[in-house]
Amino acid sequence: MQGRLRLTSPGALLILAVCLTGAILLLDSYLFKPYVESQRDAALHDQAHRVEQSASGILAAQTLHLSNIANLTDSQNATIGDAQLAQMATPLFENSKISFAWTCDSTGIVAAWGAQGLNDALRAELASAAAEARRDSGLMRINKSIIVFSRHCTSGSSGRHLYLATTLSNDMLASMGRSAGAQVTVVNADSLPPKVLQDASTARAVWPSGDDRLSVAWLASDTSGKTLGYFRADLPASQIYAQAAAARRIVLIILSLSVGLVLLVIMGTHMLIAGPVVRLLRRLQQLDSGETSSEPLTHDLHGEPLVIARRLQSAFERLAHMSKTDQLTSLANRRHFSEVLDCFYHQSRRYNRPMSVIMLDMDYFKAINDSAGHQAGDEALKFLAGCIEKACRKADLPARFGGDEFAILLPETFSADAMQVAKRILQNVSSQPFSSGNLKFNLTVSIGIADLNAGMIDSPEGMLSLADQALYAAKEAGRNRAVLANDMHGGASPNDGRKVEVLCRKLAGLDTQFKDLFLQAVEEVVEVLEQRDPNMADHARKVQRYAGLIANEMGLPQRVVKRIEVAAMLHDIGMLAMPDSLLLCPGQLDAEQIKNMRRHPLLSVRIMEGMEFLEHEIPAVRYHHERYDGKGYPEGLSGPKIPLTARILAVADVFDAITSDRVFRRAMSRDQAIDEIVRMAGSQFDPEVVDSFVAVCNKAGDKLMEQPKREPHARWRTQESDDEQPAAASPGGDCDATS
Repeated sequence: MQGRLRLTSPGALLILAVCLTGAILLLDSYLFKPYVESQRDAALHDQAHRVEQSASGILAAQTLHLSNIANLTDSQNATIGDAQLAQMATPLFENSKISFAWTCDSTGIVAAWGAQGLNDALRAELASAAAEARRDSGLMRINKSIIVFSRHCTSGSSGRHLYLATTLSNDMLASMGRSAGAQVTVVNADSLPPKVLQDASTARAVWPSGDDRLSVAWLASDTSGKTLGYFRADLPASQIYAQAAAARRIVLIILSLSVGLVLLVIMGTHMLIAGPVVRLLRRLQQLDSGETSSEPLTHDLHGEPLVIARRLQSAFERLAHMSKTDQLTSLANRRHFSEVLDCFYHQSRRYNRPMSVIMLDMDYFKAINDSAGHQAGDEALKFLAGCIEKACRKADLPARFGGDEFAILLPETFSADAMQVAKRILQNVSSQPFSSGNLKFNLTVSIGIADLNAGMIDSPEGMLSLADQALYAAKEAGRNRAVLANDMHGGASPNDGRKVEVLCRKLAGLDTQFKDLFLQAVEEVVEVLEQRDPNMADHARKVQRYAGLIANEMGLPQRVVKRIEVAAMLHDIGMLAMPDSLLLCPGQLDAEQIKNMRRHPLLSVRIMEGMEFLEHEIPAVRYHHERYDGKGYPEGLSGPKIPLTARILAVADVFDAITSDRVFRRAMSRDQAIDEIVRMAGSQFDPEVVDSFVAVCNKAGDKLMEQPKREPHARWRTQESDDEQPAAASPGGDCDATS
């Protein structure tokens, strides 16, 4: 029977080398070669442009030379006839290679001279060319030849012009070629030849002409834009082609050397590091399967793998501890508690030994979270964990079961002894008040106790369930007490009450989860709105922060503060229905645009009305653009008729708006914005809210306008049920959304 093929390290390196070689070839074909060719073409286009500019410079120099001669001629009086012009032209033009000279006015040619003589047809052609000239210099066609001319307005007579022209001769083309480093010719044609190399210019064509040479053609037009032909320049381009080929070779050489270096590094890494690491991993797999002990983990290892093995050993120990420990309270977690409980339960059943379980949770824990915040709730849980640990014996296993629920496993313990432990916990919790910030709370706990002799227990889960029933019996009896499962009365009433309470709690949990998901969706919608208008970035979060600070400064209950914060996140959600032409308008809005913009509070309310749990937030969103003097919108409410939540949101919204840049204005500074808010107190804003806002500004200082961190969405805080009382009084009286 043939054995299975094994992939060895040399084989893997060979496969990697082949793959990398193929990758280099693909990169060369689809990336490097097209890129080098594009750079080569760009260099050829640049060369073509320089050739055109050099040749055009020679033509410009020739027209300047003609203009200087025209100035000299004008100084000798050019207001003469043909004979005088011919007599004067001989000493002036004989060394300047002037082909034609003529003066003309609005009636036609006054005088004309030609180096080879003139006839009537040529005079007429000169007159026609002069009439069509649109500039003082340039090219024109005379007697089937292209000439370079310059026009000069004579000083002796108003409206008369002197024209000097020279034929575009071979000598001039040779001069253009010397300047451009190419051979320049003129081709009589109506259009340029077809392009081979793409060029952005429509008046130039570029194409290779073989033997590493480049041909460039550009239009020759007269002053009226009429095509006279085109210039063609043939120049060597071997250097550009050689540079492109060399660049491609260099890239391929560098890549090949890099691949070789990578393979050497991989081979060395395998020999010095990867090999030992593979051996270490193999031993870890054997350790996980139970084949070997942990002692040979570091055997035959050296260097970094040995350090890794030692750190792994330490990490295993830390992970084992973390997997058994609740990170907040440092007690055992539910998973570890359940494992130990299962072990002791079966051991106690087998050897007929006593065992008890305590279940307890904190009374009115939710009130602490709502009144002092989740951080205070965490501190309360750690405080309770300390009280439990102090009351337990060394053999006991206290654990955080979940939320504010705790469990204690008491091996070799009857229910009477477990009651003593429970009493110590009650004493430890009630003997010292718990404080968080400026708030103090008198904590209490409810405790349920079950042992193996209490009721029909056939599993560890059944024992926990019985202790949990005793816990809820303690709550029904008034809280702050311990109840033994053995002492619970039979009948349907306690169990039914517990089931109803459990069902209510589950329903409340589902409602809270739905609201949390809604808030998360709202934050995502707000981010979409902010992406539409970058000037609105973090506007909702900053308004939420300012409004929350003002509400806390006014001493409002935490549930009202939460409503204001949720309303702040939702107050501009109606902007989603606004078109970009309105939302991103770069200037001041006109009357019609302002009317449409003022609809956004009602659009926001229309979105929110479909969710009954937002009924307390809707007034704040609907009326946050109302003014204290009754001049706001949408309903023109004034004074106390405007809900307090809307008055607070109005100040926070305006403060962030005027301290943020907009496309039509710059932001105010912090102090300017505060002064503006104070100035509008009593007219636009509630003076009491403004006073609280100023107090917040004074306390926060420069940190007031720090950018709020983007944290995961806040959880929804539900209100306390009517039959529960908070653990401590709220800092201020109740306040609803219409106060």
